[in-house]
Amino acid sequence: MSISIIHKCLDEIKKKKFYADLETKVETIMSFLARALRQAPRLSALSARFASAAAESTHNANELKFTLASPDTSYFDKVIVKQVDVPTLAGVVGILATHVPTLGVLKPGVVKVTDNDGKVTELFVSSGTLSMNIDGSCQVLGEQIVPITEIDESAARKVLESAQRRSSEGSDKDKAEAMIEVEVAEALIKAVTGGH
Repeated sequence: MSISIIHKCLDEIKKKKFYADLETKVETIMSFLARALRQAPRLSALSARFASAAAESTHNANELKFTLASPDTSYFDKVIVKQVDVPTLAGVVGILATHVPTLGVLKPGVVKVTDNDGKVTELFVSSGTLSMNIDGSCQVLGEQIVPITEIDESAARKVLESAQRRSSEGSDKDKAEAMIEVEVAEALIKAVTGGH
Protein backbone atom coordinates (compact mmCIF):
# COMPACT_ATOMS: atom_id res chain seq x y z
CA MET A 1 0.00 0.00 0.00
CA SER A 2 1.49 3.35 -0.98
CA ILE A 3 1.98 6.17 1.51
CA SER A 4 -0.43 8.47 -0.38
CA ILE A 5 -3.27 5.93 -0.08
CA ILE A 6 -2.55 5.59 3.64
CA HIS A 7 -2.66 9.38 4.03
CA LYS A 8 -5.98 9.55 2.15
CA CYS A 9 -7.48 6.92 4.44
CA LEU A 10 -6.24 8.74 7.51
CA ASP A 11 -7.61 12.05 6.20
CA GLU A 12 -11.03 10.44 5.79
CA ILE A 13 -10.87 9.14 9.35
CA LYS A 14 -9.98 12.64 10.60
CA LYS A 15 -12.97 14.15 8.76
CA LYS A 16 -15.42 11.68 10.27
CA LYS A 17 -13.98 12.09 13.79
CA PHE A 18 -14.30 8.41 14.72
CA TYR A 19 -12.06 8.81 17.71
CA ALA A 20 -11.97 11.40 20.47
CA ASP A 21 -8.20 11.58 20.43
CA LEU A 22 -7.67 11.07 16.73
CA GLU A 23 -4.34 12.86 16.43
CA THR A 24 -2.74 10.45 18.91
CA LYS A 25 -4.23 7.48 17.09
CA VAL A 26 -3.03 8.79 13.72
CA GLU A 27 0.48 9.31 15.08
CA THR A 28 0.49 5.78 16.48
CA ILE A 29 -0.71 4.34 13.17
CA MET A 30 1.84 6.36 11.18
CA SER A 31 4.62 5.25 13.52
CA PHE A 32 3.58 1.61 13.09
CA LEU A 33 3.38 1.95 9.29
CA ALA A 34 6.77 3.66 9.14
CA ARG A 35 8.34 0.77 11.09
CA ALA A 36 6.60 -1.76 8.85
CA LEU A 37 7.84 -0.04 5.71
CA ARG A 38 11.41 0.07 7.07
CA GLN A 39 11.24 -3.69 7.64
CA ALA A 40 9.78 -4.47 4.20
CA PRO A 41 13.18 -4.80 2.45
CA ARG A 42 14.32 -7.31 5.09
CA LEU A 43 11.12 -9.34 4.74
CA SER A 44 11.45 -9.25 0.96
CA ALA A 45 15.04 -10.50 1.18
CA LEU A 46 13.97 -13.25 3.59
CA SER A 47 11.17 -14.35 1.24
CA ALA A 48 13.61 -14.41 -1.67
CA ARG A 49 16.02 -16.53 0.37
CA PHE A 50 13.28 -19.08 1.18
CA ALA A 51 12.15 -19.20 -2.46
CA SER A 52 15.73 -19.68 -3.59
CA ALA A 53 16.28 -22.50 -1.09
CA ALA A 54 13.12 -24.23 -2.28
CA ALA A 55 14.14 -23.89 -5.93
CA GLU A 56 17.65 -25.21 -5.26
CA SER A 57 16.34 -28.19 -3.33
CA THR A 58 17.43 -31.50 -4.83
CA HIS A 59 14.05 -32.95 -3.94
CA ASN A 60 12.53 -35.17 -6.59
CA ALA A 61 8.83 -34.23 -6.56
CA ASN A 62 7.91 -37.89 -7.04
CA GLU A 63 9.75 -39.15 -3.96
CA LEU A 64 8.37 -39.21 -0.44
CA LYS A 65 11.21 -39.87 2.02
CA PHE A 66 9.54 -41.35 5.09
CA THR A 67 10.79 -41.82 8.64
CA LEU A 68 8.73 -43.56 11.33
CA ALA A 69 10.28 -43.92 14.76
CA SER A 70 9.55 -44.27 18.45
CA PRO A 71 12.02 -43.41 21.22
CA ASP A 72 13.51 -46.91 21.08
CA THR A 73 12.90 -48.16 17.52
CA SER A 74 13.15 -46.87 13.96
CA TYR A 75 10.70 -48.62 11.63
CA PHE A 76 11.44 -46.58 8.50
CA ASP A 77 14.48 -44.32 8.07
CA LYS A 78 14.26 -42.01 5.05
CA VAL A 79 12.73 -44.80 2.99
CA ILE A 80 11.15 -43.74 -0.30
CA VAL A 81 7.46 -44.69 -0.23
CA LYS A 82 4.37 -43.93 -2.31
CA GLN A 83 1.94 -42.82 0.42
CA VAL A 84 1.49 -42.59 4.18
CA ASP A 85 -1.89 -42.37 5.95
CA VAL A 86 -1.61 -40.92 9.45
CA PRO A 87 -4.27 -40.61 12.19
CA THR A 88 -4.26 -37.00 13.44
CA LEU A 89 -6.54 -35.02 15.71
CA ALA A 90 -8.00 -33.49 12.53
CA GLY A 91 -8.69 -36.92 11.00
CA VAL A 92 -6.69 -39.32 8.85
CA VAL A 93 -4.24 -37.42 6.64
CA GLY A 94 -2.99 -38.99 3.41
CA ILE A 95 0.55 -37.84 2.62
CA LEU A 96 2.00 -38.01 -0.89
CA ALA A 97 5.34 -36.71 -2.21
CA THR A 98 3.78 -33.41 -3.28
CA HIS A 99 1.92 -32.74 -0.04
CA VAL A 100 2.17 -29.22 1.35
CA PRO A 101 4.38 -28.75 4.41
CA THR A 102 2.32 -29.79 7.42
CA LEU A 103 2.61 -30.26 11.15
CA GLY A 104 0.16 -32.47 13.01
CA VAL A 105 -0.55 -34.11 16.33
CA LEU A 106 -1.26 -37.83 16.19
CA LYS A 107 -4.10 -39.58 17.91
CA PRO A 108 -4.16 -43.31 18.68
CA GLY A 109 -4.62 -45.23 15.46
CA VAL A 110 -3.06 -46.98 12.49
CA VAL A 111 -0.29 -45.54 10.33
CA LYS A 112 -0.52 -47.11 6.86
CA VAL A 113 2.62 -47.01 4.74
CA THR A 114 2.28 -47.90 1.05
CA ASP A 115 5.58 -48.61 -0.68
CA ASN A 116 6.21 -48.01 -4.39
CA ASP A 117 5.21 -51.60 -5.22
CA GLY A 118 1.82 -51.18 -3.49
CA LYS A 119 2.69 -53.25 -0.41
CA VAL A 120 0.99 -51.83 2.70
CA THR A 121 2.55 -51.92 6.17
CA GLU A 122 0.30 -51.08 9.12
CA LEU A 123 1.56 -50.01 12.53
CA PHE A 124 -0.33 -48.79 15.57
CA VAL A 125 0.77 -45.48 17.08
CA SER A 126 -0.37 -44.33 20.53
CA SER A 127 0.37 -40.61 20.03
CA GLY A 128 3.05 -38.42 18.52
CA THR A 129 3.74 -35.87 15.81
CA LEU A 130 3.66 -35.58 12.03
CA SER A 131 5.99 -33.32 10.07
CA MET A 132 5.82 -33.02 6.27
CA ASN A 133 8.65 -30.84 4.97
CA ILE A 134 9.21 -28.79 1.84
CA ASP A 135 12.04 -31.13 0.76
CA GLY A 136 9.65 -34.09 0.42
CA SER A 137 10.61 -35.73 3.69
CA CYS A 138 7.98 -36.83 6.19
CA GLN A 139 8.60 -37.79 9.80
CA VAL A 140 6.13 -39.52 12.07
CA LEU A 141 7.45 -39.71 15.60
CA GLY A 142 5.35 -41.87 17.88
CA GLU A 143 5.44 -42.28 21.62
CA GLN A 144 4.70 -46.00 21.25
CA ILE A 145 4.55 -47.87 17.95
CA VAL A 146 3.54 -51.51 17.52
CA PRO A 147 3.08 -53.55 14.33
CA ILE A 148 -0.60 -54.54 14.03
CA THR A 149 0.37 -58.22 13.97
CA GLU A 150 1.85 -57.92 17.48
CA ILE A 151 -1.29 -56.53 19.16
CA ASP A 152 -3.02 -58.91 21.59
CA GLU A 153 -6.76 -58.24 21.21
CA SER A 154 -7.75 -59.97 24.46
CA ALA A 155 -5.20 -57.94 26.45
CA ALA A 156 -6.49 -54.74 24.82
CA ARG A 157 -10.06 -55.68 25.79
CA LYS A 158 -8.99 -56.25 29.41
CA VAL A 159 -7.30 -52.84 29.49
CA LEU A 160 -10.46 -51.30 28.03
CA GLU A 161 -12.73 -52.88 30.66
CA SER A 162 -10.45 -51.81 33.51
CA ALA A 163 -10.12 -48.26 32.18
CA GLN A 164 -13.89 -47.94 31.67
CA ARG A 165 -14.47 -48.88 35.32
CA ARG A 166 -11.86 -46.40 36.54
CA SER A 167 -13.19 -43.60 34.32
CA SER A 168 -16.15 -43.13 36.66
CA GLU A 169 -14.21 -43.37 39.94
CA GLY A 170 -11.56 -41.37 41.76
CA SER A 171 -10.23 -37.87 41.28
CA ASP A 172 -10.63 -35.83 38.11
CA LYS A 173 -7.01 -36.62 37.25
CA ASP A 174 -7.62 -40.37 37.66
CA LYS A 175 -10.75 -40.14 35.50
CA ALA A 176 -8.88 -38.22 32.79
CA GLU A 177 -6.05 -40.77 32.75
CA ALA A 178 -8.58 -43.61 32.54
CA MET A 179 -10.32 -41.90 29.60
CA ILE A 180 -6.99 -41.71 27.76
CA GLU A 181 -6.53 -45.44 28.37
CA VAL A 182 -10.07 -46.04 27.05
CA GLU A 183 -9.27 -44.10 23.86
CA VAL A 184 -6.03 -46.00 23.27
CA ALA A 185 -7.54 -49.42 24.07
CA GLU A 186 -10.49 -48.77 21.74
CA ALA A 187 -8.09 -47.72 18.98
CA LEU A 188 -6.00 -50.88 19.56
CA ILE A 189 -9.08 -53.10 19.28
CA LYS A 190 -10.25 -51.24 16.19
CA ALA A 191 -6.80 -51.66 14.61
CA VAL A 192 -6.63 -55.39 15.32
CA THR A 193 -10.18 -56.12 14.14
CA GLY A 194 -9.69 -54.18 10.91
CA GLY A 195 -12.09 -51.39 11.81
CA HIS A 196 -9.56 -48.66 11.05
